[in-house]
Amino acid sequence: MAYDNFSLGAVQRSTIYERQRISDVRQESSNRLATGLRVNQASDAPRDFFRAQALTSRISNLLDTKADIGRGIDTLAATQVGLDSVEKFSQQLKGLAISAQSADASGRTEIAAQFDTIRSQLDLLVGDISYQGANLLSNPADSLRVSVSDSSGGRFTIDGQASDTASLGVGTATTDFNGFASQADIDAAILAVESAITEVQSNSSRIGSNAAILNIRESFTQDLANTLQTGVDKLINADLNQEAARSLAANVQDGLAQEGQRITAQAEGQIVDLVRSLS
Repeated sequence: MAYDNFSLGAVQRSTIYERQRISDVRQESSNRLATGLRVNQASDAPRDFFRAQALTSRISNLLDTKADIGRGIDTLAATQVGLDSVEKFSQQLKGLAISAQSADASGRTEIAAQFDTIRSQLDLLVGDISYQGANLLSNPADSLRVSVSDSSGGRFTIDGQASDTASLGVGTATTDFNGFASQADIDAAILAVESAITEVQSNSSRIGSNAAILNIRESFTQDLANTLQTGVDKLINADLNQEAARSLAANVQDGLAQEGQRITAQAEGQIVDLVRSLS
């Protein structure tokens, strides 16, 4: 006899339907426990799915922005290292010029040569202070443009400041300061180097201030991305404790329904046997 011709009682049909519903719940809970997600696709919860998708897209943009800010911070850090070295070289130049005051003519000539050697090294160092193609101390100096927002036009521009000896106004000892031949020449060199040191320190302070701005922006961008990710999690993540409880409840219900189905089938069989015995 074909399956369609079986006649099931109302209780049996209800039990079969209930067990199928329980199976669906159990499967759903199992999937959520396995993936950790309540919403895997648009059909699960269209509104939550597309809201989460929009938030995820913005998070990606924010993390790209954070990466650009990080590169900007690294560029400023490299510039700061360069400025520290420029200042150290400048301090050496000042020390040499001061030492020339107590030297004889031959000693001054030698000191002037040392002065120009260090001056050349300072210029070489400035040429090496480049990070990913940007040199904020070269002559002419580059500018640093950093995306600080995922919105259009959210850029922060930091202009470089040339810090080679020519830009700082430190000439050569042998030519511009006459080989330290006189006290006036030495005083002019000391004054020029002191002015250069002041300018380098001012530029260093400016770079540090801009780096602080970018650090704040970087932290803000990461915090905002974290906040948006929390929103995504609330929209699509499953409550694992709740799903575990649902799965356990489904197993218990299925066991009870199965036992009820067995008892019903047994009772119906006994009724059939009774009818037969009376025939």
